Amino acid sequence: MKKIKWIKGNRIQIDPPKRTKKITGTRFATILGLNPWSTPFEMWCAITKTYEKPFEDNKYTIAGKTIEPNQATYMKKSYGMDLISPENKYGKDYFNKTWGDFFPENKHLGGMWDYLSVNEEGQVDAVLEMKTTKRVEDWQKNVPGYYALQAALYAYLLGVDNVMMVASF
Repeated sequence: MKKIKWIKGNRIQIDPPKRTKKITGTRFATILGLNPWSTPFEMWCAITKTYEKPFEDNKYTIAGKTIEPNQATYMKKSYGMDLISPENKYGKDYFNKTWGDFFPENKHLGGMWDYLSVNEEGQVDAVLEMKTTKRVEDWQKNVPGYYALQAALYAYLLGVDNVMMVASF
């Protein structure tokens, strides 16, 4: 258990962890105040391993896991894309094999992309970020910033310039 000490001004002091958690696409957007579902303070707590709510699937995460493979199939059939899934690259139990981080070479930034597009030479040329939502109003003018930033971080880490957002409503 972390040692937490209350200090003057209703603040806390903690012993820093030997190693912090990485900044992922979701955490990055939240740190910048772009995620309406979480706060920068929550991310500070998670990154410093002070406190983090346990992940629990809900109807939205289950819908995403069910629909995302269909989105990939659609992109393959409709646009002739050659896609790589995390399972293609890392195997069936990819989350546990990678500890949820597809960028182990980067000390501070990481995360998990949904799909990658590869060109005729087999080189990654785009990141595909799949989203499933009932909140069409969030997408009326543009891709929500917190999703765009997530995909942009993965593109940056992969050294590619192209991002495709695939959304199902």
